[in-house]
Amino acid sequence: MNYTHTTETLDVPGGKLAYEVEGRGSPVVLLHEGIADRRMWNREFPLLAGHHRVTRYDLRGFGGSPPATAEFFPDRDLAALIDHLHMERPLIVGPSMGGKIALDLTLAQPEKVGGLLLIAPGYSGMDYDHVPGGKATFERDETLSKAAADAWAAGRLQEATEHLRQLWASALTGSALDLFRTMVRDNAKEVFEERSGQHERREGAPAAARLKEIRVPTHILVGDRDNPAMPHCANFLARGIAGASVKLIPGADHLLNLSRPDAFDAAFAEIMSRIRGRSE
Repeated sequence: MNYTHTTETLDVPGGKLAYEVEGRGSPVVLLHEGIADRRMWNREFPLLAGHHRVTRYDLRGFGGSPPATAEFFPDRDLAALIDHLHMERPLIVGPSMGGKIALDLTLAQPEKVGGLLLIAPGYSGMDYDHVPGGKATFERDETLSKAAADAWAAGRLQEATEHLRQLWASALTGSALDLFRTMVRDNAKEVFEERSGQHERREGAPAAARLKEIRVPTHILVGDRDNPAMPHCANFLARGIAGASVKLIPGADHLLNLSRPDAFDAAFAEIMSRIRGRSE
Protein backbone atom coordinates (compact mmCIF):
# COMPACT_ATOMS: atom_id res chain seq x y z
CA MET A 1 0.00 0.00 0.00
CA ASN A 2 1.15 3.53 -0.72
CA TYR A 3 0.71 6.28 1.83
CA THR A 4 1.35 9.99 1.59
CA HIS A 5 3.00 11.03 4.82
CA THR A 6 2.50 14.68 5.71
CA THR A 7 4.66 16.07 8.49
CA GLU A 8 2.74 18.10 11.06
CA THR A 9 4.12 20.13 13.95
CA LEU A 10 2.88 20.48 17.51
CA ASP A 11 3.80 23.41 19.72
CA VAL A 12 5.10 22.29 23.09
CA PRO A 13 6.56 24.44 25.87
CA GLY A 14 9.73 25.99 24.50
CA GLY A 15 9.69 24.09 21.23
CA LYS A 16 7.95 22.07 18.53
CA LEU A 17 7.54 18.38 17.70
CA ALA A 18 7.47 17.07 14.14
CA TYR A 19 5.09 14.14 13.73
CA GLU A 20 3.13 12.08 11.23
CA VAL A 21 -0.16 10.25 11.68
CA GLU A 22 -1.75 7.71 9.34
CA GLY A 23 -4.46 5.08 9.31
CA ARG A 24 -7.59 4.31 11.30
CA GLY A 25 -8.24 1.98 14.18
CA SER A 26 -6.72 1.45 17.60
CA PRO A 27 -4.04 4.08 18.38
CA VAL A 28 -0.31 3.36 18.34
CA VAL A 29 2.58 5.73 19.06
CA LEU A 30 6.08 4.93 17.80
CA LEU A 31 8.97 6.57 19.65
CA HIS A 32 12.57 6.30 18.49
CA GLU A 33 16.03 5.66 19.87
CA GLY A 34 18.75 8.14 20.74
CA ILE A 35 20.78 7.11 17.68
CA ALA A 36 17.88 7.46 15.25
CA ASP A 37 14.80 9.49 14.40
CA ARG A 38 11.28 8.65 13.31
CA ARG A 39 12.61 7.20 10.04
CA MET A 40 13.62 4.06 11.92
CA TRP A 41 9.93 3.13 11.45
CA ASN A 42 9.84 3.64 7.67
CA ARG A 43 8.75 0.04 7.13
CA GLU A 44 6.35 -0.29 10.05
CA PHE A 45 4.60 3.08 9.80
CA PRO A 46 2.64 2.37 6.60
CA LEU A 47 2.33 -1.32 7.41
CA LEU A 48 0.68 -0.75 10.79
CA ALA A 49 -1.46 2.07 9.42
CA GLY A 50 -3.41 -0.55 7.49
CA HIS A 51 -5.18 -1.51 10.74
CA HIS A 52 -4.28 1.17 13.31
CA ARG A 53 -4.08 4.91 13.72
CA VAL A 54 -0.31 5.21 13.93
CA THR A 55 1.71 8.22 15.03
CA ARG A 56 5.47 8.62 14.91
CA TYR A 57 7.35 11.71 15.98
CA ASP A 58 10.83 13.14 16.39
CA LEU A 59 12.07 13.80 19.89
CA ARG A 60 13.49 17.23 20.53
CA GLY A 61 16.66 17.83 18.55
CA PHE A 62 16.11 14.89 16.20
CA GLY A 63 14.77 14.84 12.66
CA GLY A 64 12.35 17.69 12.12
CA SER A 65 12.05 18.72 15.78
CA PRO A 66 14.31 21.63 16.79
CA PRO A 67 16.64 21.12 19.76
CA ALA A 68 15.60 22.17 23.23
CA THR A 69 17.10 25.40 24.55
CA ALA A 70 15.48 25.32 28.00
CA GLU A 71 14.32 22.65 30.41
CA PHE A 72 11.65 20.26 29.18
CA PHE A 73 10.01 16.98 30.19
CA PRO A 74 10.00 14.30 27.45
CA ASP A 75 7.05 12.44 28.98
CA ARG A 76 5.03 15.67 28.95
CA ASP A 77 5.84 16.09 25.25
CA LEU A 78 4.45 12.61 24.62
CA ALA A 79 1.37 13.35 26.73
CA ALA A 80 0.81 16.58 24.80
CA LEU A 81 0.89 14.71 21.49
CA ILE A 82 -1.55 12.08 22.78
CA ASP A 83 -3.93 14.82 23.92
CA HIS A 84 -3.54 16.82 20.72
CA LEU A 85 -4.48 13.83 18.58
CA HIS A 86 -7.27 12.75 20.97
CA MET A 87 -5.82 9.27 21.33
CA GLU A 88 -7.47 7.04 23.88
CA ARG A 89 -4.94 4.88 25.73
CA PRO A 90 -2.63 4.06 22.81
CA LEU A 91 -0.11 1.26 22.65
CA ILE A 92 3.25 2.95 23.03
CA VAL A 93 6.23 1.37 21.30
CA GLY A 94 9.37 2.50 23.08
CA PRO A 95 12.85 1.46 21.95
CA SER A 96 15.87 2.37 24.10
CA MET A 97 15.53 6.06 25.04
CA GLY A 98 11.94 5.93 23.81
CA GLY A 99 11.29 3.15 26.30
CA LYS A 100 12.47 5.37 29.12
CA ILE A 101 10.02 8.06 28.06
CA ALA A 102 7.19 5.55 27.72
CA LEU A 103 7.81 4.19 31.22
CA ASP A 104 7.98 7.67 32.74
CA LEU A 105 4.67 8.63 31.12
CA THR A 106 3.02 5.41 32.30
CA LEU A 107 4.02 6.23 35.86
CA ALA A 108 3.16 9.92 35.68
CA GLN A 109 -0.13 9.64 33.78
CA PRO A 110 -1.20 5.98 33.64
CA GLU A 111 -4.62 6.85 32.27
CA LYS A 112 -3.02 7.85 28.97
CA VAL A 113 -1.39 4.48 28.23
CA GLY A 114 -3.07 1.29 26.97
CA GLY A 115 0.00 -0.91 26.72
CA LEU A 116 3.77 -0.96 26.28
CA LEU A 117 5.95 -2.67 23.71
CA LEU A 118 9.47 -1.93 24.90
CA ILE A 119 12.58 -2.72 22.87
CA ALA A 120 15.90 -2.85 24.74
CA PRO A 121 14.42 -0.10 26.90
CA GLY A 122 16.24 2.38 29.01
CA TYR A 123 14.64 3.53 32.23
CA SER A 124 15.12 6.30 34.75
CA GLY A 125 17.12 5.10 37.72
CA MET A 126 19.06 2.63 35.60
CA ASP A 127 22.02 1.41 37.65
CA TYR A 128 24.99 -0.83 37.04
CA ASP A 129 23.95 -2.82 40.09
CA HIS A 130 20.87 -4.02 38.20
CA VAL A 131 22.94 -6.27 35.94
CA PRO A 132 25.21 -9.24 36.75
CA GLY A 133 28.84 -8.21 36.82
CA GLY A 134 28.02 -4.63 37.70
CA LYS A 135 29.98 -1.96 35.90
CA ALA A 136 32.26 -4.53 34.25
CA THR A 137 29.33 -5.51 32.04
CA PHE A 138 29.40 -2.03 30.51
CA GLU A 139 33.13 -1.89 29.74
CA ARG A 140 32.71 -2.48 26.01
CA ASP A 141 29.94 0.11 25.95
CA GLU A 142 32.12 2.68 27.66
CA THR A 143 35.15 1.98 25.45
CA LEU A 144 33.26 2.23 22.18
CA SER A 145 31.21 5.21 23.36
CA LYS A 146 34.40 7.09 24.27
CA ALA A 147 35.99 6.16 20.95
CA ALA A 148 32.91 7.47 19.13
CA ALA A 149 32.92 10.70 21.14
CA ASP A 150 36.64 11.23 20.54
CA ALA A 151 36.28 10.65 16.80
CA TRP A 152 33.36 13.10 16.63
CA ALA A 153 35.33 15.72 18.57
CA ALA A 154 38.16 15.32 16.06
CA GLY A 155 35.78 15.86 13.15
CA ARG A 156 35.75 12.22 12.00
CA LEU A 157 32.02 11.50 11.72
CA GLN A 158 32.43 8.33 9.65
CA GLU A 159 34.75 6.81 12.25
CA ALA A 160 32.46 7.88 15.08
CA THR A 161 29.50 6.27 13.32
CA GLU A 162 31.44 3.04 12.86
CA HIS A 163 32.09 2.82 16.61
CA LEU A 164 28.36 3.27 17.22
CA ARG A 165 27.62 0.60 14.64
CA GLN A 166 29.85 -1.87 16.46
CA LEU A 167 28.15 -1.05 19.74
CA TRP A 168 24.49 -0.85 18.72
CA ALA A 169 23.98 -1.99 15.12
CA SER A 170 26.27 -4.97 14.57
CA ALA A 171 23.53 -7.06 12.95
CA LEU A 172 22.45 -4.51 10.34
CA THR A 173 23.23 -4.97 6.65
CA GLY A 174 22.14 -3.47 3.35
CA SER A 175 19.48 -0.78 3.35
CA ALA A 176 18.95 -1.06 7.12
CA LEU A 177 22.61 -0.27 7.74
CA ASP A 178 22.44 2.59 5.25
CA LEU A 179 19.46 4.02 7.11
CA PHE A 180 21.29 3.76 10.43
CA ARG A 181 24.29 5.65 9.05
CA THR A 182 22.03 8.28 7.51
CA MET A 183 20.15 8.86 10.76
CA VAL A 184 23.38 9.17 12.76
CA ARG A 185 24.79 11.62 10.21
CA ASP A 186 21.66 13.75 10.11
CA ASN A 187 21.31 13.81 13.91
CA ALA A 188 25.02 13.90 14.79
CA LYS A 189 24.88 17.00 16.98
CA GLU A 190 22.15 15.44 19.11
CA VAL A 191 23.68 11.96 19.13
CA PHE A 192 27.18 13.05 20.08
CA GLU A 193 26.61 16.34 21.93
CA GLU A 194 23.17 15.76 23.54
CA ARG A 195 22.09 19.32 22.84
CA SER A 196 18.59 18.62 24.11
CA GLY A 197 19.55 15.96 26.61
CA GLN A 198 21.29 18.50 28.80
CA HIS A 199 17.95 20.29 29.22
CA GLU A 200 15.92 17.16 29.91
CA ARG A 201 14.11 16.96 33.23
CA ARG A 202 11.79 14.51 34.96
CA GLU A 203 9.71 14.50 38.14
CA GLY A 204 9.17 11.98 40.90
CA ALA A 205 11.07 8.89 41.93
CA PRO A 206 12.81 7.03 39.07
CA ALA A 207 11.04 4.23 37.26
CA ALA A 208 13.47 1.63 38.61
CA ALA A 209 11.98 2.13 42.07
CA ARG A 210 8.33 2.22 40.95
CA LEU A 211 7.90 -0.67 38.52
CA LYS A 212 5.23 -2.35 40.68
CA GLU A 213 2.95 0.64 39.97
CA ILE A 214 2.74 -0.19 36.26
CA ARG A 215 -0.47 -2.04 35.47
CA VAL A 216 -0.72 -1.99 31.68
CA PRO A 217 0.08 -4.98 29.42
CA THR A 218 3.83 -4.88 28.84
CA HIS A 219 6.00 -6.88 26.47
CA ILE A 220 9.78 -6.41 26.29
CA LEU A 221 12.07 -7.41 23.44
CA VAL A 222 15.86 -7.51 23.44
CA GLY A 223 18.37 -8.85 20.92
CA ASP A 224 21.14 -11.31 21.61
CA ARG A 225 23.52 -9.11 19.56
CA ASP A 226 22.76 -6.01 21.59
CA ASN A 227 24.95 -4.56 24.32
CA PRO A 228 25.41 -7.50 26.75
CA ALA A 229 23.84 -5.48 29.57
CA MET A 230 20.53 -5.05 27.76
CA PRO A 231 19.06 -8.53 28.39
CA HIS A 232 19.76 -8.12 32.11
CA CYS A 233 18.08 -4.71 32.13
CA ALA A 234 15.08 -6.15 30.28
CA ASN A 235 14.78 -8.95 32.83
CA PHE A 236 15.01 -6.43 35.67
CA LEU A 237 12.03 -4.57 34.23
CA ALA A 238 10.06 -7.75 33.61
CA ARG A 239 10.55 -8.88 37.20
CA GLY A 240 9.26 -5.57 38.51
CA ILE A 241 6.26 -4.99 36.20
CA ALA A 242 3.30 -7.23 37.01
CA GLY A 243 2.48 -9.58 34.14
CA ALA A 244 5.29 -8.31 31.93
CA SER A 245 6.86 -10.74 29.47
CA VAL A 246 10.35 -10.57 27.96
CA LYS A 247 11.73 -12.27 24.87
CA LEU A 248 15.33 -12.60 23.69
CA ILE A 249 15.50 -12.33 19.89
CA PRO A 250 18.31 -14.21 18.13
CA GLY A 251 20.20 -12.19 15.54
CA ALA A 252 18.82 -8.84 16.70
CA ASP A 253 20.86 -5.84 17.79
CA HIS A 254 19.74 -2.63 19.49
CA LEU A 255 17.74 -1.52 16.45
CA LEU A 256 15.66 -4.65 16.68
CA ASN A 257 12.92 -3.70 14.23
CA LEU A 258 15.59 -3.13 11.57
CA SER A 259 17.66 -6.25 12.28
CA ARG A 260 14.71 -8.63 12.92
CA PRO A 261 11.55 -7.05 11.49
CA ASP A 262 9.75 -10.39 11.59
CA ALA A 263 10.28 -10.63 15.34
CA PHE A 264 8.98 -7.10 15.81
CA ASP A 265 5.86 -7.90 13.81
CA ALA A 266 5.17 -11.02 15.89
CA ALA A 267 5.66 -9.12 19.16
CA PHE A 268 3.38 -6.32 18.01
CA ALA A 269 0.63 -8.80 17.19
CA GLU A 270 1.10 -10.47 20.56
CA ILE A 271 0.83 -7.29 22.64
CA MET A 272 -2.17 -6.07 20.63
CA SER A 273 -3.89 -9.39 21.31
CA ARG A 274 -3.24 -8.96 25.03
CA ILE A 275 -4.64 -5.44 24.98
CA ARG A 276 -7.78 -6.53 23.11
CA GLY A 277 -8.26 -9.45 25.49
CA ARG A 278 -8.05 -7.14 28.45
CA SER A 279 -10.72 -4.82 27.08
CA GLU A 280 -13.21 -7.57 26.24
